Parts: sequence; structure tokens; C-alpha cells
Amino acid sequence: MTILFASDLDQTLIYSRRTMGSGVSEEELREAERIDGKPHSFMTSKSQSALWNLDSSVCFLPVTTRTQAQYERVTGIYEGNERPRFAIVANGAVILENGEPIKEWSDDIRKRCVSRKTIIQELKPEIERYFTEDWVVSVREADDWFVYMILDRERFPEENMEFYQRTFREIGWSLSLQGRKLYFMPESITKAAAMEYVKKRIDATYVVAAGDSLLDMCLLENADLGLLPAHGEAVQSDSFSEHIEVTEKKGIKAGEEILEKVMSISREFE
Repeated sequence: MTILFASDLDQTLIYSRRTMGSGVSEEELREAERIDGKPHSFMTSKSQSALWNLDSSVCFLPVTTRTQAQYERVTGIYEGNERPRFAIVANGAVILENGEPIKEWSDDIRKRCVSRKTIIQELKPEIERYFTEDWVVSVREADDWFVYMILDRERFPEENMEFYQRTFREIGWSLSLQGRKLYFMPESITKAAAMEYVKKRIDATYVVAAGDSLLDMCLLENADLGLLPAHGEAVQSDSFSEHIEVTEKKGIKAGEEILEKVMSISREFE
């Protein structure tokens, strides 16, 4: 039996100092990512050990909105030099197998985006139409797949999010606010669809998925068990399925709780 553990990374398994919350000592921290020679993201020693020592029946699948280059900075999620066989990056637009993109998958996603006109060239005029405020720090592109904004959160009018989500949904884009980043994601790019591809490739019989944002909800909904950190954006959703559990803990300790649950499930299926 193969258990697929498909998990988001940022604010689910790994955390910056800003997002990790309280109740964790410096001695507990283990580096997960380094940028410009400095530690940037962390796990606890307990989380890292649990992830490195998952039962052989568990296939760990990192699932992230990061680009491939951003994902490759995260080395603390595996021991030694052997990365997970599969990884989902760019929110599902790209699936890596042994570090290389699966071309036919991304080609199909690109065709869908072009046919539905959910490409960056079509999005830019709409962003300029609705977002000219001084709380927009910058607008960035992610490998020509989607767009995200860096915001001044103190000035950003969160009461307008429902209007923005409704407006952009009408032209095929979903919006997700994560910290200082506001993501604009084509409807054809989902973590769930990419996860299903990997599930079939490894013939997994049970799926545990974890994630904190609205972009992760499709992943959790399509799993046998979904694990949602209590601090997550998606906790504010109006409703979600009964098989989705919210952690008791928040911040970096929620990552520990998620991995404890995965370990427990693997023991149940022995």
C-alpha cells in the first residue's frame, strides 16, 4: 500500500521568523531554506526528523506555489542529496520528476490557459484597471504562469477582497491573499489536478494533503484526509468537507502536528 502525503510548504511545513509564531525556542529550529547566504525558512527539529523518517510506505510530495528556482532553495525538507522523486511547483503548472519538468503536463496546462485567455498578457490590463493604489509595492510574474503582488498590508483594504475575487473570477482568475502577497491564478492551474496525476503515477491508495491557503483547498478537498493549519487563510472559508481537519496548534507547531498525524496514519496501515 502506498500513502501519498501531498503538502504545501510555506506556512504549512516551513516558516519564516515572521510567520512561525510564538512558543518555539531557538534550539528547536532547523534551517529549511537559505537565501543570500542567510537562513530564511525553518522547521522544528521534531518536524524535520519526522519528515526525514517517514515510513517507506509514504511518498512525500511537496506542493507549492513557488517557482522551480524558489522551490530548489528549500533543502531542509529532505536528508542528504536525494530530493523527493516528484514535486509540484508553480501551483500545479509544473510537475517535477527527479528534478526535471514533465513536459507534456505543462504543455497541456499552457494550451488550456491560452484557449481560455487566462494568460498574463490578458491579465495585465485588468490589474492596471483595478490596482493603481499606493499600497501596491510591486507586481511580479512567476515563470509566465501567474502574477502576484507585494502589498503594504497595513494600507491594503481587506474589506475589498470579496469584490476583487468576484471581479477576477468572472474572467477566469482566482485570488488568494497570503501574508504580503496577493496571487492571481488562472483557473486551469490547480494543485489538485497535479496531485491527481502523481497519485496515478505511483498508484497511491490513500492521500493525506496539508495546506494553509485558499489555493490549497482544492488539494485538501481531493484528498482522503485534509489537514489545515489553524492559522491558515483557508480557515476563514465558509465551509469545507468533513474529512478536512483543522490543527489545534498554530504557526510552526502546526507543522509538527501535521507530521505527527501522517506518522500515525502510516502506522495504522502497517
